[in-house]
Amino acid sequence: MSNKYLGCLLGAAIGDAMGAATEMRTRKQIEAKFGYVRDFLTPPEDTFARGCEAGSVTDDFSLAFTTIETILSESVINLDTAKKALIHWGDPSNFYSRFAGPTTQIAIRKLKGEIIPDMHGFKLCNDNSKASNGAAMKMSPIALFSHGDVDKAIRIAYTVSTVSHHNNISISAACAIAAATAKAMQADVTLSSIMDAGIYGAIEGERLGSETGATLAGPSVKRRIEWAIDLGKQAKPLIEIMDDISDLVGTGLAAAEAVPAVFGLIQASFDRPMEAIYAAVNIGNDTDTIATMVGGILGAYYGSKAFSSEHLKLLNRVNNFDLDVIANKIEAFR
Repeated sequence: MSNKYLGCLLGAAIGDAMGAATEMRTRKQIEAKFGYVRDFLTPPEDTFARGCEAGSVTDDFSLAFTTIETILSESVINLDTAKKALIHWGDPSNFYSRFAGPTTQIAIRKLKGEIIPDMHGFKLCNDNSKASNGAAMKMSPIALFSHGDVDKAIRIAYTVSTVSHHNNISISAACAIAAATAKAMQADVTLSSIMDAGIYGAIEGERLGSETGATLAGPSVKRRIEWAIDLGKQAKPLIEIMDDISDLVGTGLAAAEAVPAVFGLIQASFDRPMEAIYAAVNIGNDTDTIATMVGGILGAYYGSKAFSSEHLKLLNRVNNFDLDVIANKIEAFR
């Protein structure tokens, strides 16, 4: 299975680095500026990744990578390890901390002992802005520690998510990605079984998040995944399916947008893993996050053979990674 471990890491890193240049634009704006992106580009000055070299990852993969390194160092997956990883990643001396999203920023400050005042001057009954995709975005590579056990992947996703996104919607989304990744690692699985695992993960994540964390007002991740899958099944050109997913489901920071979009894109181009990543990179809005999750799941299914060895060399060099070594360490971790 080692090829699957590296495949997941590589697919997720490719998606993040390639999507960094297109993030926050609409599909039409991406098309007008770049054409259809199929390579690593230097991020423009009007993106979060400004100043980065082509091939640089952002928060999506770097948070996963830091969490993986911390788990390997601590030899355990628990709440304390997840906290250490987040604090280490969020240190101002860490280059990637500049990419921290709003929910993750607040979580890091709280872990450091800061008192965060209510932004509205009073305590809201539900702070629905916390239902973001910051937990789900990093979950595919972390789910490799499940070694293909779907329920274990859900437990890992829940543990890691509670540090920063302890609510029903974010945990539902994170568990959906983790479960789909774990299923993709197994032998002789089908597209349908991977989609079913994602839906199962969303149901379990919703339950766990509601029982132990905040219940936020927002759409069902599970039902929106099902909707996105239906959109992905349409007998249409991929570009039209991308527009349908973007216009109807959404591709933004909300967990109930980005994560369902992932399943829709995988459904539409499952047999073409790089085309699925390209679709995520070009779909618009939170492109790097969506492409990270698409790449992670499909990389876990197809393995590293689905991707160019040149991509691996570039990502390792630009980001000072050694993904081959990390993949082997994850596989050996028990």
